[in-house]
Amino acid sequence: MSHSNTRSAERILSEEYLVTRARILELAAILDRLERGQGSVEKDPHFAWIRQGLELLTDDSGRKAERIQLLFSRKYDPDWRSNLSVDSGLNTGRVTSQA
Repeated sequence: MSHSNTRSAERILSEEYLVTRARILELAAILDRLERGQGSVEKDPHFAWIRQGLELLTDDSGRKAERIQLLFSRKYDPDWRSNLSVDSGLNTGRVTSQA
């Protein structure tokens, strides 16, 4: 599925540059804090997912947001309601007054 974008790549970069730069700096600061922290997160699966996400950002393939979202998402489970102890949907969450 192709999405048309009415803005040019140059305009998008110009408009998004400062926000993107700030987010990259924020990520770098987090990684620096992890490096300076006591202990290691090298074997933590969360850190492995972060590394994989960063690798996806730098590869030449498209659909980066979709692929990163899938990386950090659970696989679909058709029995998710029962497995996660979620209400069957009969309770709408509305509060009713009792007379």
